[in-house]
Amino acid sequence: MKRLTRIFLMIYLFSTTINAQHEFKNSWDQVHKFEVNNLPKSALKIVEEIYEKSKKKNNNPQLIKALFYKSKFSLTLKENAQLKIIQQFKQHIASSKFPVKNILENVLANLYWHYFNQNRWKFYNRTQTNVKVDKKDFRTWDLTTLFNEIQKYFEISLQNSSELQKINITEFSDILHITKDTKLLQPTLFDFLAYNSLAFYKSSETVITQPTYEFKIDNEDYLDIADNFSKLPLTTKDSLSLQFNALKTYQKLIQFHSKETNLAALVNYDIERLAFVNKYGIYNDKKEALLQVFRASKKQFQNHEVSGLYAFEIAKIFHELAKTFQPENNETHQFKNQEALFICNTIIDKFPKSLGAKKCTSLKNTITKSELNITTEKYIPISEYS
Repeated sequence: MKRLTRIFLMIYLFSTTINAQHEFKNSWDQVHKFEVNNLPKSALKIVEEIYEKSKKKNNNPQLIKALFYKSKFSLTLKENAQLKIIQQFKQHIASSKFPVKNILENVLANLYWHYFNQNRWKFYNRTQTNVKVDKKDFRTWDLTTLFNEIQKYFEISLQNSSELQKINITEFSDILHITKDTKLLQPTLFDFLAYNSLAFYKSSETVITQPTYEFKIDNEDYLDIADNFSKLPLTTKDSLSLQFNALKTYQKLIQFHSKETNLAALVNYDIERLAFVNKYGIYNDKKEALLQVFRASKKQFQNHEVSGLYAFEIAKIFHELAKTFQPENNETHQFKNQEALFICNTIIDKFPKSLGAKKCTSLKNTITKSELNITTEKYIPISEYS
């Protein structure tokens, strides 16, 4: 089978699973067998049958899964497959209802995004237009038009967020690759869809156009503790800014899990948010500001095992600082590894079974790992041994 185009990397998020309903299991087994044997045409025929069957039975998870695989195999068999796939998704979006419609909208945004990644050079060499050259053929659009479309579908996929937050992610176990960490850190359909959108918003394609009111992460309040950040008014004239929309999405996720008291998910999103702000923030002493918020957050949750996740981030920074130590030239951070080890040992002792302890153990092993480097001359004269 030809190498799959990157436009369908999204399929990895909707991978095959042993949780498929029993009445479809044999058919999916056939599909996978044909796929392994490089017989996409035979696989597609079975997928078409599954698609029609799930459509008649109104089985949404199986319908979505069949649609993904129809798209996957069509790419290798049909000309102009990308255009046809996008059109097919739009048709299903038009006829679908919540929450299937939200999932398909989210996937459609990702399909556009991955098509851009595959054809970036075409878009950057294309002149911006005021109207779409061809409303149906996204391959003819300019960069701004495509990005507007991506943002539109990510935004509408999160509509009815309060209802999405009530849907347990396990309800879509037939089509989603769900792990133990997924259930803990992305427990709802809202989490899953919002997190997918972050992959786009956090990308390095931060500037599509450069308006005079361009949004910049230059407010240190963006690097405040989770509780304060969740209450921070986020406004900008640059509504298309990817960085701004990333902050908005993180804020929604943190607000949701603060209300639901899901500390594992809350802290996971918070640490990602802080790393994002630290990466793109435009202000002085970023590393020190980041350390301060990690310390404050660790103290806030000091009686809960999630504090170990903030502690790990502090220890990790100390370890990075220790690498800058140079005898006689730069002795400022000479003992930072010792401080990192102290933090790690404290968390391991206090919360031995926690994720923070697991991460600290890994970091501790890295720090304490002894390395032996032997340097010799490439050629040693025989006379040296006499």
